[in-house]
Amino acid sequence: MSTQVETAQACPQPSYWETHKFTVMRNLVYILVILALIVIPVFKIAKIDLAHDEAWIFWKKVPVEDGLMPVILALGFFAILVIVMNLFNGRVFCGWICPGGWVAELQDKLRRKMYHSRSSTVGKISYYLVSLVVAVLFLALFFNWVTDLRVFFYTTNPMFGWMWFAFLSALVVVYFEVFIGKRWCRTFCPTGIYQKITPYHHKFKTTMAPQFNLSDCGSCRECIKNCPMALDPRRMAYINDFYKGIQACIVCGECVDTCKQVRLSECKEPLMTWVTELPERDPDFVSGKVSK
Repeated sequence: MSTQVETAQACPQPSYWETHKFTVMRNLVYILVILALIVIPVFKIAKIDLAHDEAWIFWKKVPVEDGLMPVILALGFFAILVIVMNLFNGRVFCGWICPGGWVAELQDKLRRKMYHSRSSTVGKISYYLVSLVVAVLFLALFFNWVTDLRVFFYTTNPMFGWMWFAFLSALVVVYFEVFIGKRWCRTFCPTGIYQKITPYHHKFKTTMAPQFNLSDCGSCRECIKNCPMALDPRRMAYINDFYKGIQACIVCGECVDTCKQVRLSECKEPLMTWVTELPERDPDFVSGKVSK
């Protein structure tokens, strides 16, 4: 008992910030993006209302045609932004900005608790319903940019039928995204595929520090369990593959945070780190073989 107390005293526990730095920063950025998506149309800084054939730019009512211009410019800026981010450090947009990615990530965590092989029927049905509510709210966030959401309740509006048709059609895709969680980002997301096929460069990448090897992990594997993209962060930077290699990495830093959570609490140096140049590794490391 005294030995355990002495060990605890000799091993001060790390602060929450020290072990969750990237998680906290990413969530703050995601929340700011979501708030911007809500505030801009609600306060009519930029909004199109197809249901009433009008638009606003900086609180000034303008024809719909004029209101479309900021949307077109925003889409162009978005495409260029993603390419620039890709050129600098890979799928940063996916890991730090994309609201869909954030919703899918949160939903993925919920899925692990509510929808698995040991879940009860009630738990699984609850997950279906929660997924539907999340999908509806997420879709309403974007429809609010192009119409007055009250149109969905006014049968006399000429756009009533068209809006419901568009909403329900989009809901099929969004519900699928929400229901499967982060697997959407790994396999189906058009933006993710777009980033994989456009030129990319990873100035900063995560891997094991040069002085460590796979055997130093033991049976931990927490970084793999917590990677949103289901990668092996220890060696994925050495793999040239759309689904298992660095092309799939969203540069989130979760593996670095996770490694610190495990290692620092045991008074051990974290294995995972950020590098600009990859340390030389033997083929066994790249293939995932653990040296005895």
